[in-house]
Amino acid sequence: MAATTIEGMIPEALLAHLSLLALSPALPIAYPDIQFNPPATAYLKVYYIPNGTQRICITPGSPNRYQGILQVTVVFPAGQGTVKPNDVAGQIASHFAEDTQLQTAAGLVRIDKRPSIERPMQDTDRIQIPVSIDWVAYL
Repeated sequence: MAATTIEGMIPEALLAHLSLLALSPALPIAYPDIQFNPPATAYLKVYYIPNGTQRICITPGSPNRYQGILQVTVVFPAGQGTVKPNDVAGQIASHFAEDTQLQTAAGLVRIDKRPSIERPMQDTDRIQIPVSIDWVAYL
């Protein structure tokens, strides 16, 4: 089902772009609010985090500035080191390169800067490396 509002079109465009990510081997993706059973192997976990809307000018009908973060967390089993999960994080960052433009029916969503790869977070049986992808749209 295609989104009909700006609030639906933005995550739709970002998640569609993520689905085109070509990793070898391919990793399953846990999308927001979609049933997912985490495998014992590596996978990606996605969070869509809108961060406010700003009115740019007071002219009626002028665009608003929408902004936020698409966070893609690389999840690997613990005990295998950080090189491979960081490499996957780097591939995600490259896929969402600075100034990538994603078309929606309302206009463009633009990746604002190179995504940030955060420090690894260690659980007892998993290591997680978040990749924060800043986006902005003037719609």
